[in-house]
Amino acid sequence: MNNALVKCENLKKQYDKKTALNNLSLSIEENSITGLIGRNGSGKTTLMKILSGQLDKTSGTALVFGENPADNIRVLENLVYTYHNFSYQKDLTLKVILENYDIMFPAFDLDFANKLLKFFELNGKMKYKALSQGMASIFNFLAALSCRCKLTMFDEPVLGMDITVRKAAYDILLREYAENPRTFIISSHLLSELEGVLSDILLIENGEKLLHSNIDIMRNSAYRIDGDWTKIQKYIAGKKIIALQNSPMQSFAVVYEPLSETVKTDVLNAGLDISPVHAEDLYVYLTKQNKEEALKCLW
Repeated sequence: MNNALVKCENLKKQYDKKTALNNLSLSIEENSITGLIGRNGSGKTTLMKILSGQLDKTSGTALVFGENPADNIRVLENLVYTYHNFSYQKDLTLKVILENYDIMFPAFDLDFANKLLKFFELNGKMKYKALSQGMASIFNFLAALSCRCKLTMFDEPVLGMDITVRKAAYDILLREYAENPRTFIISSHLLSELEGVLSDILLIENGEKLLHSNIDIMRNSAYRIDGDWTKIQKYIAGKKIIALQNSPMQSFAVVYEPLSETVKTDVLNAGLDISPVHAEDLYVYLTKQNKEEALKCLW
């Protein structure tokens, strides 16, 4: 990628005997919305803390705007990172916190932040310590969004928000991205709600990159076939299979290859049914979270 805003090469982070990131290499383009997707403990937060200069790497390189972010004011004033349990001095009011943001970040839009406060029905005189988890998540979200930094990183930003507020937050983020294009990285272990927001997906598991792709390409990168087990076995010979089940109730296979018109024709000619695989289901299959076989021992 010629316009890489973030670039990591062989990035590694070791905590005593635990490897949080293992030779991770990636590039993230400017003016994109990337979903950093992985299970809890997969290395998402470690990566974002290294990119935000809050954590030292063990080895490899991690560059933001082409520079090392650690103790780098040129990087840090153009980067904001917020997470679900982000904390401030507990006695500060929301109004004062936003005023501090206005001082720290050159592009911060205080008027926009106050409009978002009103939209989400938050009183600027409230103290941060009085906020519920959901309200704190909303405030952290709107504060970071109002910074209008070249790179904005959200780590599990919607925890505690109810579904209507989450929907509003996603809509505001997309509108803000359209009005003021910049780079967003959104970390989550859930993909279903984010799928309509993202331009790119970065899947990591055990500190390693599983997949980094445009969301549209990812949606078309696998397909499911259902039908007679004998016909399924014949069709999948020599293909990469990421999920397989044969039971009296249902027999299917998930094939990891692009879904094309030729493929559709071949599957139908084989006497099988074909369907696309949703991005979240593909994530489950690729990270081996499909528990179908394990469930059998419960009965």
